[in-house]
Amino acid sequence: MEHVDPNFWKNNKSDSKKIGKKKNNLKKGPFSRSEQNLVDHALKLVLQEEGILYEIGEIRRLISLARKDLPKNFWKRVAIHIPLRSVESVYDHARRRLSSKNYKGKWSPEDIFKLKKLVSIYGRQWTKIGANLNRLPGACYDKWRDALKSGEKRKKGKWVQQERCKLLQLIIRQTGHDTIQEQGVEKMIRWTVVAEKIGTRSYLQCRNEWARFFSPGSKVKLNFFDCLKLLEAISLLEVADETEIKWGELLEGVPAHKTYNKWRSLCRKFLKNHGEKFNLKISFKNAVFVIKERLPNFLFRKKAS
Repeated sequence: MEHVDPNFWKNNKSDSKKIGKKKNNLKKGPFSRSEQNLVDHALKLVLQEEGILYEIGEIRRLISLARKDLPKNFWKRVAIHIPLRSVESVYDHARRRLSSKNYKGKWSPEDIFKLKKLVSIYGRQWTKIGANLNRLPGACYDKWRDALKSGEKRKKGKWVQQERCKLLQLIIRQTGHDTIQEQGVEKMIRWTVVAEKIGTRSYLQCRNEWARFFSPGSKVKLNFFDCLKLLEAISLLEVADETEIKWGELLEGVPAHKTYNKWRSLCRKFLKNHGEKFNLKISFKNAVFVIKERLPNFLFRKKAS
């Protein structure tokens, strides 16, 4: 990648939107592995410009610093190398993945109890809470929102019919009857508002329940030929791994969670122990090829039996 002038953003404010960063075109959601590699490479370039040696320990220390304590325009200069990602999303991703202040282990019941206690002490001062738990403020907020916001009222397990009816009514209020079955309607839904109105479920529970039972294409069942179409669509993509795939765009009328779950199911069925005999890690492209080869044979054996 080319060298980035440290004064680029200062001198080219009017041109900053011309480098693939237009707000409407920005990507959201998890970073793919290739994007993670871009972030790592961009960090290395910016550190080199500052005369700082690229070492993982130094990276973790720097990323943990407040923006005012970093070199000028540090995150803007990093983000310029990651197409279709905002400065804020690059900043948040790097902090969550690399910051020394973010303990990324699974939340234990004890951790959640501590979080609950700290919220009762500090309210929503997530910076103070994060410092006490050795986690980033955003991670603490996300866990509180997902696990504690509904308090003792929060339910787990299967939804009852009354809850589903209320969920559907709340979503229709936001989207309208005419658009509720259109592809992409989920982008219009404000899940935190829905969860607050439900009162007994987190925003993730609401979103997942909608995807499973009410979203366009949620009732579709993928057959053998659909699986072949899915594999063919994946094989035509020039991607290095599954994190780069837009699963909702592979089969017309089939939502993303359906195609992704089917892909994972095929992997479990046809890649189990594949390569372990030779101590090899199978590549993504080889995985698609192996499944495409084995799927017809599996159907033939099933019919024969």
